Amino acid sequence: TKQMKRRVHTMAREILQTALIKKYESEIADANAKITIMLTQARIIPEHTDITGEIDKELGRIEAAESKMAILKRVYGIN
Repeated sequence: TKQMKRRVHTMAREILQTALIKKYESEIADANAKITIMLTQARIIPEHTDITGEIDKELGRIEAAESKMAILKRVYGIN
Protein backbone atom coordinates (compact mmCIF):
# COMPACT_ATOMS: atom_id res chain seq x y z
CA THR A 1 0.00 0.00 0.00
CA LYS A 2 1.02 3.63 -0.44
CA GLN A 3 0.99 4.32 3.28
CA MET A 4 3.33 1.40 3.96
CA LYS A 5 5.71 2.53 1.21
CA ARG A 6 5.75 6.02 2.72
CA ARG A 7 6.57 4.58 6.13
CA VAL A 8 9.42 2.53 4.70
CA HIS A 9 10.71 5.58 2.82
CA THR A 10 10.53 7.69 5.99
CA MET A 11 12.33 5.03 8.03
CA ALA A 12 15.06 4.68 5.39
CA ARG A 13 15.52 8.45 5.31
CA GLU A 14 15.79 8.61 9.11
CA ILE A 15 18.31 5.76 9.17
CA LEU A 16 20.48 7.46 6.55
CA GLN A 17 20.26 10.84 8.26
CA THR A 18 21.18 9.32 11.62
CA ALA A 19 24.11 7.49 10.04
CA LEU A 20 25.40 10.73 8.51
CA ILE A 21 25.11 12.64 11.80
CA LYS A 22 27.00 9.86 13.60
CA LYS A 23 29.66 9.87 10.86
CA TYR A 24 30.20 13.63 11.26
CA GLU A 25 30.25 13.37 15.06
CA SER A 26 32.83 10.59 14.76
CA GLU A 27 35.00 12.70 12.42
CA ILE A 28 34.89 15.56 14.93
CA ALA A 29 35.73 13.31 17.88
CA ASP A 30 38.60 11.66 15.99
CA ALA A 31 40.09 14.99 14.94
CA ASN A 32 39.73 16.40 18.46
CA ALA A 33 41.50 13.37 19.90
CA LYS A 34 44.39 13.74 17.45
CA ILE A 35 44.73 17.46 18.16
CA THR A 36 44.73 16.84 21.91
CA ILE A 37 47.44 14.20 21.55
CA MET A 38 49.56 16.46 19.33
CA LEU A 39 49.24 19.37 21.75
CA THR A 40 50.06 17.31 24.83
CA GLN A 41 52.61 14.86 23.42
CA ALA A 42 56.09 15.83 24.56
CA ARG A 43 57.96 14.13 21.75
CA ILE A 44 57.78 14.74 18.04
CA ILE A 45 56.81 11.83 15.83
CA PRO A 46 59.31 11.71 12.93
CA GLU A 47 56.59 11.34 10.27
CA HIS A 48 54.78 14.39 11.68
CA THR A 49 57.42 17.07 12.06
CA ASP A 50 55.00 19.74 10.81
CA ILE A 51 52.81 19.71 13.93
CA THR A 52 51.07 22.99 13.09
CA GLY A 53 50.28 21.69 9.61
CA GLU A 54 48.89 18.47 11.07
CA ILE A 55 46.75 20.37 13.60
CA ASP A 56 45.53 22.65 10.80
CA LYS A 57 44.56 19.57 8.78
CA GLU A 58 42.57 18.16 11.71
CA LEU A 59 40.87 21.52 12.27
CA GLY A 60 39.85 21.39 8.60
CA ARG A 61 38.28 17.98 9.19
CA ILE A 62 36.30 19.40 12.13
CA GLU A 63 35.21 22.40 10.08
CA ALA A 64 34.07 20.21 7.19
CA ALA A 65 32.15 17.79 9.41
CA GLU A 66 30.47 20.61 11.36
CA SER A 67 29.53 22.35 8.12
CA LYS A 68 28.05 19.20 6.60
CA MET A 69 26.13 18.47 9.79
CA ALA A 70 24.76 22.03 9.87
CA ILE A 71 23.65 21.80 6.23
CA LEU A 72 21.98 18.45 6.84
CA LYS A 73 20.10 19.88 9.82
CA ARG A 74 19.21 23.20 8.17
CA VAL A 75 18.27 22.01 4.67
CA TYR A 76 16.78 18.63 5.50
CA GLY A 77 15.27 19.43 8.89
CA ILE A 78 17.33 17.05 10.97
CA ASN A 79 17.37 17.78 14.70
